[in-house]
This record gives sequence, C-alpha cells and structure tokens, in this order.
Amino acid sequence: MKYITEPVNKKQLAHFLGQTLITDILIGVENISSGPILKLSTAEINYYLTKTEDLKISLDLTRLFHEKELATLKKSLSEIDLTKIKFIFYTDFAILQIIDELGYKDKLKLVYDAYTYTTNALDVNIYNEFNTYVSVSNQISIEELKSLLAKLNHKAIIRGFGKAVIFYSKRKLLTNYFKYRTLKYNAKGKNYLLQEEYRNDLYHIYEDNFGTYIYEPHYYYLFLELDDLENVDYVILESVFLDARTYENIVLAYLKHDDNLLHSLHLDLYKGIMQEKSILLKDEVIDNGKN
Repeated sequence: MKYITEPVNKKQLAHFLGQTLITDILIGVENISSGPILKLSTAEINYYLTKTEDLKISLDLTRLFHEKELATLKKSLSEIDLTKIKFIFYTDFAILQIIDELGYKDKLKLVYDAYTYTTNALDVNIYNEFNTYVSVSNQISIEELKSLLAKLNHKAIIRGFGKAVIFYSKRKLLTNYFKYRTLKYNAKGKNYLLQEEYRNDLYHIYEDNFGTYIYEPHYYYLFLELDDLENVDYVILESVFLDARTYENIVLAYLKHDDNLLHSLHLDLYKGIMQEKSILLKDEVIDNGKN
C-alpha cells in the first residue's frame, strides 16, 4: 500500500520529490484544476518533472468541464510532458477524448475519480475496465468500504485523510457576500470559516474560479483500519487547509505507521460518516427491496 501526497506549496513539492519514501505526489494545473490543491502552470509542472527520474507526479483534473473550457483544457495538456506523468485523475469523460486527440490513447495511466459517485462495487468494476485505477468514494461507512473492496475485480485507490466537501455551487458565494456587505476581502483566500446559527462547528468555505466549496468541520481519517482493507494499492492523504509542517508530519505518521504521532498533532480528527451505515451500495439496496 502506497500513499499519494498533496504538497501544500512549491517548497514542499521540491522536498517531497527528493524523498525516497514518498512515491506519489498529486498536484493541480493552473486555470484547469479546482479546489484548494496546489496548482502549477504548465511550465512549472514540466520543470518539476525534470527534477526526478522516477514517475512521481500525478495531475488532479477531477471536475466537470463546460464546452467552452475544452479548448483551454486541451491546450494545457498539450503543453505538459504527459509521458512523465504517473497518473491523471479525472471525472469528465471529455478528458478521454482529448487524450486520444493528443495521441496518448492507451499510453497514459488514468484514474477515474468521481468522488461521491463510486459508492458501490458494480460501478467501480465497470470503470475499472477502461482505467488503470478507480478512486472509491469516502462518503460511505468503513463497513461498506470493506464490503465494496472485497467485491472488486481490480485493486483501488481510497482516501485516507482529509476534509470532505459537503456543499458545492458554481456561484461565487464569497464574492457575492463581500460585495453585498461592502467588505474588501479577498474571496480567493483559504482562511474563511462558516458557523451555523445553532451549532458551534466551523466549516471551511473556499472559492475559486469554478465555484464555492464548503467542507465538513473535522478531518476524517483511516489509519489502523487500513490493515484490514483488501484490494487497495494507494491511499490519498489530502492537505486541504493544513500548513506545510503539519501536513509533513501527517505524511510521516502514515509512512511510519505511527498513530501516536498523528494524534500528537492535535487535529480535529473524527470518523464521521465512516461509522454510519448508509444505503449507497446498490446490492444492499436491491436486497433490502426484496425483504
């Protein structure tokens, strides 16, 4: 089992590239990728690709693209040396067509990552037929995850640490709010929090060029449970809203299998939905319908 890391900044990216224990790094493409992941220009990506002889860097393209964005997407991908990219994580099937048009059909390793859609083994096994890997959703309980993984025809990628998105809108909600309140704040900042009227939980809210995201208040994590999971090749460790030092210690905790180190960081950790049984597995829904 290997870990896919998400460097917080360029300095950490360069550091991770030089670490033999770190085998995988996931970054975004400037003006293409969404969310708070580290995003680099195509020139910067090519620069860092030359800094390692190993295939370490993967691209996060996990969002849906509008028709008018496809030309820009194709241009950006054409500017990157994709032969040195380890995986391309994607959601929109337009990526497949563009890769074909660029002459890379069957030459690249693709990871289908639809976040909330891959919640049952039937779907994952279908997507496995034309992808190197499928990333399983983190929106199901640990028991459902075990059940799903046991039924796969190919090993999968799962999320082991991070914050789940609980709301997304294409609207620029922070921009609109600051405009309405005549507040001169940078809507693209990463330090904004929401608090519900009747709860004390704080929810990170983040806006980029593609919309607004609200995250759950705590960091979900799988740690000791990983030993009991089958059919898992990679575990994603997200760095969302973390500083570089804290994130590096999180990565170190997983690499050393040191649960004490993880808890010593005093993060707001919880199991959340991973302890709650849902009805998202198709075979269970069918079985329940028969009873």
